[in-house]
Amino acid sequence: MSFRVVHDAEATIEFREAVAWYEEQVEGLGVRFVQAVDKVMTAISSQPLRFAKVGRNSRKARVLGWPYSIYFVVNEPHQEVKVIAVWHGRRNPDELHRRLK
Repeated sequence: MSFRVVHDAEATIEFREAVAWYEEQVEGLGVRFVQAVDKVMTAISSQPLRFAKVGRNSRKARVLGWPYSIYFVVNEPHQEVKVIAVWHGRRNPDELHRRLK
């Protein structure tokens, strides 16, 4: 059974900015990043509880081969996953902690 995935507005902005940045660096790199994130999102939607908890309610899934992780919360009764952040590992974690509360 798949969980429905919804995206927080800030997570959507982060994702789009990352795609644009990678595409500016090397043509096609943004597309490869999108494909890597899509692969993780498929895994999250099919088995969200397999990913490690990083807070009381939040979980983390690494984007393999990229310095990004997807942070999300699971609403089991509604079969829904909400993506909170598409986070670069070198960003200041204080902002992430604020959003995960």
